[in-house]
Amino acid sequence: MKLQIQLSGIFRRLPLGDAETIPVSLGDLLQEVQAIATHYRLRTPQSIRQYFGLDFIPESVLINLYKEAQGLYQVGSLQLLKPTKSRLNNQISHSYSYQFTSPEVNIPLMPDDPQLPIFTGTIVEQTGSYIITLKQPTHSTQIIWNNSRDYWDNLPSVKKIRYALQSHDLNNFCVNYQQGKIWISIQELSLDLRAAITFLRLNSTDQGNLSNSVRLLVEEYKSTHRYQPIKLPDNLHTNTTLRPHTLVNIRSSNSRHIIRTIISEAHEFLLISSYIIEDEELTELICEKSLQLPQGIWILTDLSNEIIDRIDEQVSDSESVREQYQHTNERKKICLKMLLNANIPIRSGAFHLKTYISEQYAYLGSCNLTRGSLDFNKEAGMIFSNNSQHRTLINLFQEFWLNRSRDEVIPDHNTEGFRLRSLFYSASRNYNPHFLTLREYERDLIEQLRNFQGEVKIYSRSFQPSPELARYLRLLDVKVFIDSVMFNHPTFNIHRINNLHAKITILGRQVAYIGGINFNFNWKHHDLMYKITDAGLIDQLVNDLELYIRNL
Repeated sequence: MKLQIQLSGIFRRLPLGDAETIPVSLGDLLQEVQAIATHYRLRTPQSIRQYFGLDFIPESVLINLYKEAQGLYQVGSLQLLKPTKSRLNNQISHSYSYQFTSPEVNIPLMPDDPQLPIFTGTIVEQTGSYIITLKQPTHSTQIIWNNSRDYWDNLPSVKKIRYALQSHDLNNFCVNYQQGKIWISIQELSLDLRAAITFLRLNSTDQGNLSNSVRLLVEEYKSTHRYQPIKLPDNLHTNTTLRPHTLVNIRSSNSRHIIRTIISEAHEFLLISSYIIEDEELTELICEKSLQLPQGIWILTDLSNEIIDRIDEQVSDSESVREQYQHTNERKKICLKMLLNANIPIRSGAFHLKTYISEQYAYLGSCNLTRGSLDFNKEAGMIFSNNSQHRTLINLFQEFWLNRSRDEVIPDHNTEGFRLRSLFYSASRNYNPHFLTLREYERDLIEQLRNFQGEVKIYSRSFQPSPELARYLRLLDVKVFIDSVMFNHPTFNIHRINNLHAKITILGRQVAYIGGINFNFNWKHHDLMYKITDAGLIDQLVNDLELYIRNL
C-alpha cells in the first residue's frame, strides 16, 4: 500500500547565512526562458515571444540575441532552439532553504520541488497545500496510515474489484479516502481477487476453469455491476435514392470542407474513425448531430499515451515536434470530454483508420480530425456514395467495432472523466480484395511488382519499405514524395513536399492504392488502403496529382 496525502500548511523561504544576491544578466534570463520553453516543446523564437510576454522585443532582435550564443540552434535552417537546462537553480539553491510546515509534518524542500510556490521579492511565507507520498508510516502520520489501512481492509471484495477494473493502469489502482488517495498494487491482492479481476478484464464467458471461490466473486460482481457492451445497429444502409458514384479527393489544404459536409449532411447515422480527435469545431458539430441522428454516432480512435511519439517517430530532429502538435494532448482531452458528455459511444484500439461514413457518403483516406489535417496538410482519399464500396465500408467499420476494439470508453467521475473497459479482441477478418489492411497491402504490392515494368510513384508522409519491397523497387523507375520533415531513404531518390500527409501508390496505369497507410510497414495498427484497378479512376488520380504537383 502507498498513501498520497494532501496537507494544508505554510511554505517558508529562509536565507542561508550571509548569502549575497547573485546578479542575473540578460543572457542568463534568455537561457532560463529557453530551458523552460524547450522543456514544453516551444522551440522557435516566435513561440517564445508569444508565450513568455516578450512581444515587446522585435523578433529580429530576439533572434540576434539567441544567435550570439554558440550552438543555440539544434536545427539552424528551421531556427529550432536547442534543448537546454536551467543554470539558475544551482545559484538559488545556495541562497535559500525551503520548508513546508503543517500540524502533521515539517518537511525540508528542494528548490526545484514542483509543488513549491513561486517566491518573489521579500515574500518569505505562503499558505498552501502539499501532497506527500508514503510507502511506510512515519511517527507523525501513523494515525492516518492506520485509518487508511482499516478503510481498505474493510472494503467489500466487489468494491475492490470495481476499483481495479476502473483503473487505466493494469498493475495499480487508487481509492479516494478523506484528504488523500490509497494506492494498491494488484500484487497485494489475494489470489482469488486477482483471478477474478483477470477473468473480468478478458470479458470471458467460460467459467469452467475458475475455482468455486473465484466464480462466486465473478458472479457477485456481475450481479452488482451488470454491463452490456454497446452494439452497432444492424440496419445501417446507404441512401438508395442517390446516384451511385466514386470520387478521388486530393486536397492541398482545407480538407475541413469535405469532412464537415459529410458530417453535416448525415440524416441517419455517422460512423467515424480518426487516429486522433482534437479539432474542437468539428467535435462540437458531431455532438450537435448526435441529437438529430436516429441511428446515432459511433466513434473509433486511439487513446494510447504514445500517440504523439508515434506520429513523429520518423522526424529527422526527434525533439522538434511542430507547433500544431504541441498542444494536441490538451485538445484531445477537451474533445473527448465533449463527446462523452454527448453520450456518443466510443471505442479505442490501435486504430490509424480515417473514415467518415453516413448513409449519404463514405470517405476513406488520410485526413484525421486534427487542425493540421483539416487546414494545412496535403491529404487524399476516396469518397463513395450508394455503391458496393460504400456498403463495404459500413460493414468493415462494424467489423472493426466488434472485433478490433481493445477498450470501450465509459464516462466516469474520476480525474480523467472516463475509464476504459477491456473488450474481447479478435484479429480475424473477412478478406476484401479492394479494401486492404497493412499486411494485405504489402503482400498485394509485392505480387503486383513481381512482373511490373514502368514508373512507380509513391506519396507518403514517411518512406520505410520492407526489404522485399525495396528489392523490387530498386529495379524500377521510382519517384518518392514524402513530408519535408522526414528522414531521407539512403537508396532512393526522395522529393520533399511540405505538410504531405496523403498516402498514395501508383504503378503506371495498372493499379493504384489510396487510403491511410504510410509506406512504412513496421507499424502494427488497423488501417485500410483502397485498391483501384479501374483505368478511368487511375487516370483521374494521376491527372489530379500532376496538377497538384505543378501548383506547388
